[in-house]
Amino acid sequence: MFVVLAKHMTRPLSHSDLLLYYYGEANAEIAAYIKDNIYEHPEWTMYFQEIYQAMYDMDTLMISPNSTTLSIILEESDSKLFHSIG
Repeated sequence: MFVVLAKHMTRPLSHSDLLLYYYGEANAEIAAYIKDNIYEHPEWTMYFQEIYQAMYDMDTLMISPNSTTLSIILEESDSKLFHSIG
């Protein structure tokens, strides 16, 4: 957790606050605080870069399975759906 407590804030900032800010979902007070103070906290920028890199890595890993493989899996799961075990 990032422990940053401004005079007008009622609680410290957390990684969750920065994540919400990154996706544009932080409340107005926290978003304004982060925006106004981001250059004073290089660790925030590093965290945003980590988020960006993780999202980029996940996007590049999104590979669809071969259609034949998918068909076999679906057929097998369907054929066993109504059969009892044992």
